[in-house]
Amino acid sequence: MSAPDPLFSPARGGAEAEADGSIFTRVHTRRGFEYISEQIRDALASGKLAPGSRLPAEREMAEIFGVSRQGVREALRGLEMGGIVESRPGVTGGVFIRSGDTRVVSRAVTDLVSLGALSAKSLLEARVLLTSDVVRLAGARATERDFAALEAEVDAFEEHHSNSEAGSSRTFSITHFYSVLAKATHNEVLVMLMDSLTGIVQIRLNKVGPEPLTDVAAMRRRFINLLRDGKVESAVEEMTHHLERVEERLVSAESQMSE
Repeated sequence: MSAPDPLFSPARGGAEAEADGSIFTRVHTRRGFEYISEQIRDALASGKLAPGSRLPAEREMAEIFGVSRQGVREALRGLEMGGIVESRPGVTGGVFIRSGDTRVVSRAVTDLVSLGALSAKSLLEARVLLTSDVVRLAGARATERDFAALEAEVDAFEEHHSNSEAGSSRTFSITHFYSVLAKATHNEVLVMLMDSLTGIVQIRLNKVGPEPLTDVAAMRRRFINLLRDGKVESAVEEMTHHLERVEERLVSAESQMSE
């Protein structure tokens, strides 16, 4: 039997854990799974664990933390739902720290919307502020390839959806434009945030199916031309007006559905 990894050795408390170099400490609580999750997150934040790190087997973790295997399973289930770990099957499988998944942010915000914790007014305000800054940064950083990608999005929408009824395919084509726009900032955090807010709009559009705007392609061509010409603030105004029109239709359709 191989010697235990000192990083995962059982310890009775924080001081002893620091003394013997182990990552985790025993927990003494009925809700031990919460402390397991917290310690694994802390180890990841401090760099003691990294994407790709393999966690000990369930039995070993139960011994390390001094909890039942059920407690370990609950902790790992929560971490997997949060996008922190992933289970891999097979002989070489196990539970591993996964690489970052930006969809976790989108899911979390979407859940808050579903629970009624975020208002339509707050979402619009956040979307306008974020998109305005994205437009300004894209105006400073966008390359010819970025502009070509934006124009290709408009071309595809005009070819397949300009006269189509509301539906998931049309909605995806409309909302994907914002992801391409965010990528023109060359800032992955802004792409993540934009995708999160746009994902909420996509869900709302698919749910209520408001009467589609008929000038989306024309508006986006004006927007791209303004951005190309360096008229960034005019591009911001064009986009803000469009977002407000979309939100107005969404709120109206949602109101009618709730009656």
